[in-house]
Amino acid sequence: MPREKKIKIVIVIDSWTEGHGAVISTKRMVEELTRRGHKISIVTTGEYEGDFYSIPGYRPFFVRKALEYTDFRFAIGKKNILQKAFKGADLIQIQFPFLLGRNAVRIAKRMGISVIGACHVQPQNIIAAMGRKESPFMEKMLYFFFNYSLFNHVDAIHCPSALAADMLRAHGSKADCRIISNGIPAEYHPVEHPRPDWFGDHFVVTNVGRHANEKRQELLIEGVLKSKYKDNIRLLLCGKGENSEKLRGLGAELPLKPLIEYVSEADKLLYLNTSDMYLHSSLVELESLSCLEAIGCGLPCLIGNSPHSAATQFALDDRFIFEMDNADALAAKIDYWYERRERLREMKQKILQMAEQYRFDKCIDEMEAFHKEMLDHNKKMYDLRNPVLV
Repeated sequence: MPREKKIKIVIVIDSWTEGHGAVISTKRMVEELTRRGHKISIVTTGEYEGDFYSIPGYRPFFVRKALEYTDFRFAIGKKNILQKAFKGADLIQIQFPFLLGRNAVRIAKRMGISVIGACHVQPQNIIAAMGRKESPFMEKMLYFFFNYSLFNHVDAIHCPSALAADMLRAHGSKADCRIISNGIPAEYHPVEHPRPDWFGDHFVVTNVGRHANEKRQELLIEGVLKSKYKDNIRLLLCGKGENSEKLRGLGAELPLKPLIEYVSEADKLLYLNTSDMYLHSSLVELESLSCLEAIGCGLPCLIGNSPHSAATQFALDDRFIFEMDNADALAAKIDYWYERRERLREMKQKILQMAEQYRFDKCIDEMEAFHKEMLDHNKKMYDLRNPVLV
């Protein structure tokens, strides 16, 4: 039986630092595709331990503060670097719809190389980084820019959720949207850990993510403060960002001192395996890596119903969804589950059953099939454009 053909793929991504969920998910994909024998090169402003091409980057003044906390840079699409990186490649995958993506898709097409895009950012991410909550005008302009840069110039786009695909279609993209989850890495699975001593008999609620405007962690603090059981609720806000000090100030009002800091991978896995419930209040999520990691460990998620978030797909039922930006509604749901802690623990198997469809190996299998299909499609189109008389 012939061996499956391995593919030479170039990943084009503005930044390679792990302050952004899209970068984390891309690194995980690259690591697994490499392990499976595919040849992966990276074009980025950061550094990669494998084959990579360094490209200049910058931070616009109007989002500089937010980008500094995540060490994110927008890349400048240098033509000579992209041409060198793309030489001999089978497939180009562009992760962000910024100026680097626009230059990359032009060059890939001129070189006759299959090229696909990815949907990992929403206008609301950039609007929030500018310190604003909402701006319909800016949202419309950013969608136009994303389409101009990437989404209207590729045949297919990787979308991590149905929400991402619907968003692209609703704003004019005609590309084939392939829904493939970013997946739950193998290390996020249930492990029997003793609860940390400092948890005591408290009801422990956990959130993991950047401390940023669009993540709305201040809502979690306010919700716990409004709970009638606040004296026995321990809140963990695992992460860092431009809002960390603000959150520590707000958290000082809680009866039990919250944990508000960046934690190691080992501690994150410990907390996801020993907390009572995961809280998710983000305004903007095209999937939610943190919810994926939580359900991977069997931890139920209580999630805000933002129209810009796909995270509600990880809620078991309506009892695990609260009205977005409504601290009273959040407090009521926290109180409901505080009074049913034993039932909450019994739901672990249902959560793990949900998680099975998002396991990482399955998602990478789907990504490999997607890559192969795009290569076959490009070959057929090339044959149609260049008929050979036999």
